[in-house]
Amino acid sequence: MRYCGVKQQTKYMKFKLPLFFFTLLFSTVIFAQDKIYTFNEIQSRNSLQQWEKGEIIGDRIVHFSPSEISVNIDKDYRLSIISKTSLPDNGVIYLCKDEKSNPVTVMLFDNIKMYLYNKTKRYLINFNPASILASAN
Repeated sequence: MRYCGVKQQTKYMKFKLPLFFFTLLFSTVIFAQDKIYTFNEIQSRNSLQQWEKGEIIGDRIVHFSPSEISVNIDKDYRLSIISKTSLPDNGVIYLCKDEKSNPVTVMLFDNIKMYLYNKTKRYLINFNPASILASAN
């Protein structure tokens, strides 16, 4: 009886090590795709579709994961990514849905700035230079 337990424990240990490395690799791949940027100023468009002067709003972050974008501009946006299109020169267009399934478009350009467009609002966010270096690492 005791032999059987030792034999099962040995099989478990042989299985446990590869499982540990697989879990470590999988979590590294998932987290490696996340990007976090900081910003403290936004610009918005007026009724004539002209960019207004930048508004200082205090330190905030935008978090890009493979399935979601989270940012607080005029409100908290938790956007589910529907599709992602890569552009030349390190640009990406994300077609998203907000919490109420309204369409929102986010454009990220060269990890320097992003635009957020929804039905009525247009925002331009320039990222802080220090956060650009941190997210590239």
